[in-house]
Amino acid sequence: MSYLTIQEAIELTGKSESTFRNLARKLKGSKSKDIKLEKLKTGHEKILFKTSFINSYFDTSSKGSSKVVESTAPSMVNERVLAILERELEEKNRQIEALTDRLKESNLLQAQAQEQIKLLEAPTKKKRWFGW
Repeated sequence: MSYLTIQEAIELTGKSESTFRNLARKLKGSKSKDIKLEKLKTGHEKILFKTSFINSYFDTSSKGSSKVVESTAPSMVNERVLAILERELEEKNRQIEALTDRLKESNLLQAQAQEQIKLLEAPTKKKRWFGW
């Protein structure tokens, strides 16, 4: 009987960690045989799910044996993660470009303001006290 850790189940199904923790809480309360808890030296419990239960609960066994699903699922997850990361990177590049354009504009405005200040502060001839 093979068991999966939460991390392995995440890679297999693409679901979030909170989904598996909620499922474990539900199964622990019903004393199901589909979950196994191992005590660690730290006093914490390691949660393990039956592979067959995960395949049937999340319907990942579309290709037949769970071994085939286990070997193909991480690559599908990796492809999804890569696609998400590529979209995020493109968005960040657009944001950086927009911020760079704004910075250039602000530098031009600042240079113009400094030139106007120089014109206003042009030295005037000092009047003497008796010249009033």
